[in-house]
Amino acid sequence: MSSENDSPPIESINWESRDGGWSVPWQFVGLVLSLGALLALRLHYGEHGDAVLMFPSRLTWVYRAGLVVLAFIVVPPLVRDPARTRRYWDRFASNRVAVVCLGYLAVVVSLALLAPILVERAQLNLYIEHQPPAFITAPAGDDCVGPVVTSGGEEFCRGTLNYPLGTAHRGYSMHTLLLWGLRTSLQMAVIATVIMVPLATAVGVVAGYVGGWVDTLLMGYVDVQQSVPAFVIYVILIFIYGRSLLLLAVVFSLLSWGSMARLVRSETLQRREEGYIEAARSAGVGHLTVLRRHVLPNVSNTVLVGATQKVPQLILIEAAITFLSLGDIGRWYPSFGQTIRNGFRTAGGMLSAPPPMAKWWVWLFPVVLLSSTVIALNVVGDTLRDVLDPRGET
Repeated sequence: MSSENDSPPIESINWESRDGGWSVPWQFVGLVLSLGALLALRLHYGEHGDAVLMFPSRLTWVYRAGLVVLAFIVVPPLVRDPARTRRYWDRFASNRVAVVCLGYLAVVVSLALLAPILVERAQLNLYIEHQPPAFITAPAGDDCVGPVVTSGGEEFCRGTLNYPLGTAHRGYSMHTLLLWGLRTSLQMAVIATVIMVPLATAVGVVAGYVGGWVDTLLMGYVDVQQSVPAFVIYVILIFIYGRSLLLLAVVFSLLSWGSMARLVRSETLQRREEGYIEAARSAGVGHLTVLRRHVLPNVSNTVLVGATQKVPQLILIEAAITFLSLGDIGRWYPSFGQTIRNGFRTAGGMLSAPPPMAKWWVWLFPVVLLSSTVIALNVVGDTLRDVLDPRGET
């Protein structure tokens, strides 16, 4: 038998059997009631009516449902075991870079959630196209909101605080495009997480725990799924259903959870050989109870780490596809990719080379915000992987 120092610690297990009794699953009940209330609001306002957003859509309601599901998945475990939460936080806080990145992500998510309250949707105004940011000068066009200054015989337009980050194509204000672009990225992340996590968890746990032909069949399906190009499937579907961020999120999520399922399967294979699993089965505990109370709590860390690694990839994929004009194009769901593309356009509508430095703020600001957000997600994800690794606990 291995010594105590050699075996990795596992989550605490409640050995009191509840097979003979019944308890109210309050977490599940709360989730069902919350989704029911959201459905009632949807039926009351309709798909395109809302008390907060003047022009919501099917995507908005799916996104809100995803937020509710994530809240009931993430928050209860943190509240239920505060000692473990504090232990994890202490280990996470030892990495100052990760703490800074987490704080940055908290601000970004807050701005994305509050975007409909903070700013209106982008308003069309062709008379103020490509105004420079406040206190910055740029070659003057036909219309300049701020003062026009002359230098070296040329006229330059100076930005004002009316548009602190300047304006983009069609006169859309940059701060509006950036805030709603964050919201679009958050919608992509939430919908993708809600789709991928349950599928990857279910397939990985069942394959690893049952084994045999079930494992072979499920992992064979994962192999086939990972060989299917999601981009090609999406391009085919947009000819049938049209360009849609919801379609983009669903297609790439359904075809991107295979690697997460393999991680969960690997963890489940290790856990099913642990002594507490053998003891539970020897005591007559049913397989569903073993999976629910003993296996799932010990593979949840793997699922969380896998999700934090996949979400940044999907955010970049959404921006890249929208950059190619294959996503939602318009002011209702502005994307970083769309804004960056428009920043590289010339007056004739074609992409210019080299980039048009005369309107650098249109593409630079979303590039910086998108890159910093993805980097912060990767840093937090890597740190969580180290923090949640039971072999790192002492």
